[in-house]
Amino acid sequence: MASETTAVSVTIKDVSLSFGDTEVLKGVNLTIEPGEFFTFLGPSGSGKSTLLRAIAGFGPVPGGRIFIGSDDVTRLPPWKRNVGMVFQSYALWPHMTVRKNVAFGLEEHGVPAKEIRGRVDAALELVGLSEFAERRPSQLSGGQQQRVALARTVVIEPRVLLLDEPLSNLDANLRIQMRREILELQRKLMLTTIFVTHDQEEANTISDRMAVLNDGVIQQVGAPVDLYDDPANRFVAHFLGTANLIDGQVTVADGQAVFTAGDGTKISLDGDGIEPGDRRTVMFRPQNMAIGAPGALTGDDPTLSGRIQHREFLGSLIRYAVRVGEHVILVDDTHQVGRPVFDVGDDVVLGLAVDQVRILPG
Repeated sequence: MASETTAVSVTIKDVSLSFGDTEVLKGVNLTIEPGEFFTFLGPSGSGKSTLLRAIAGFGPVPGGRIFIGSDDVTRLPPWKRNVGMVFQSYALWPHMTVRKNVAFGLEEHGVPAKEIRGRVDAALELVGLSEFAERRPSQLSGGQQQRVALARTVVIEPRVLLLDEPLSNLDANLRIQMRREILELQRKLMLTTIFVTHDQEEANTISDRMAVLNDGVIQQVGAPVDLYDDPANRFVAHFLGTANLIDGQVTVADGQAVFTAGDGTKISLDGDGIEPGDRRTVMFRPQNMAIGAPGALTGDDPTLSGRIQHREFLGSLIRYAVRVGEHVILVDDTHQVGRPVFDVGDDVVLGLAVDQVRILPG
């Protein structure tokens, strides 16, 4: 099995790819570090699966270059890249036992039978399926089939593990269990892993770093918490959770930065490093705000006045939609037994700490 000393980087340089007149990848540049669990995150049609398949060698050869370690694999066929790929459909042979499915790749590579048995046993033990070796895929649950697909991939000792939305066919609870198991497996093997998903919760919980893609372009790269707290643009802010986004203008006077929306709504900003601009966007998350009855909020944080337009009970929190001027601002308030709840039509004030506001390009 792979180890920390054998982990390799993946480098993508100026990769572009088109299907006919449609540009799917547009000058992608990215470096994935050895042993990293890296995620391509984006909506359908963003290019994330196409980029993964380009690394694997499936589909047309892209423009630009792809390196695994120091090796330029751009024009190598898939079987010469030594990568392992787990597909969304698992792609198991239904007429073969679990053992035969896992052994298939080794047999195709001409590995001696005695070595195959040892490596298959080790792979099945790694994914907790030793006792199911003689069953067929139809006799397994969805999660067990996913483990077979993982065992079949890691048994060939790939340099890079590629996972193309492998959890999308599982129910919600099983997805949570399987993503933990995949991460534990990756940590044991210290195997450079690239994971594709459109689910931001999956990406946030499993990734060392991730790249957010849209329309064939990488929008931002970084650790999940950094992208969530400091999105580069409106798309990243919206795609990584719920965000309040308001357009307007930033002015700075006597060291105090103030954002003014088109309807005159003003939001105080932390003035450090903020440059005035004709067209800017402020971003803040629903949980960044405090909500109270008029006059109830105290402290130095600036407040906004509004009226409850809508309310949703979400179990652990209550989400309010508050009309402030021409804007509807979402506010999340922690739900606790016995805590007063505001009704639609109630007047409220919102507290927003200046260090929770982010300035984005307009």
